[in-house]
Amino acid sequence: MDLASLYPWPEGPWLRTQMVMTLDGATIGPDGLSGSISGAADKRVFMETRRLADVVLVGAGTIRAERYTPMRAKAEWQEQRSSLGLAVAPQIVVVSGRLDLPWEEPMFSESALPVVVATTSTVDPDRLAQVRQHAEVVQLGDESVDMRALVQLLHERGQKRINCEGGEALLDVMVRNDLVDEMDLTIAPVLTGSGYLRDPEREIPSPYPRFSLAHQFVDEGFVFCRFVR
Repeated sequence: MDLASLYPWPEGPWLRTQMVMTLDGATIGPDGLSGSISGAADKRVFMETRRLADVVLVGAGTIRAERYTPMRAKAEWQEQRSSLGLAVAPQIVVVSGRLDLPWEEPMFSESALPVVVATTSTVDPDRLAQVRQHAEVVQLGDESVDMRALVQLLHERGQKRINCEGGEALLDVMVRNDLVDEMDLTIAPVLTGSGYLRDPEREIPSPYPRFSLAHQFVDEGFVFCRFVR
């Protein structure tokens, strides 16, 4: 499967968002991580959407939970990135109102480009000083980060290919500000018993019940899938 042709970057500014979801609507597994409901195929798509991106945009909660690895230059990406005038690797941009971030993570010290942290103009000065030891800071908005202003700033810097990797709260803000150009949704063929989102003590089947796609069709823009055990 040619993923490059399935996930192209159009000319001009483009903001792509990604999400993986189980058949019963969970976006994270019982361990609180999206990785536990993902798989090898989903990870291949994940890397393809990053390959020619300018920016990987992510919320602070996702950084705390998922433990992002450093964004390094990959040799197999360099020829095409260079031909398109892109930097050697995408730049990580973290949206955080409280600046409660895991500064000890190698992501902040070993990424190819400095991490950018977007926060508000009213954030605590002591925390702001700490952030500046680990990342570039941009302050946009008073009570919450002004996402329209952030996207505009990135465009002005020439970073027009933005890959938004979550989480749900960040996606909600992007939708409410009408900033989303593309939504890439992976449906994981498993059931997790999504009631655990309301009851953390609820027992979850292990391994998850797994299903196969029996058929799929599209009608008036709706995608209809039939999964069987």
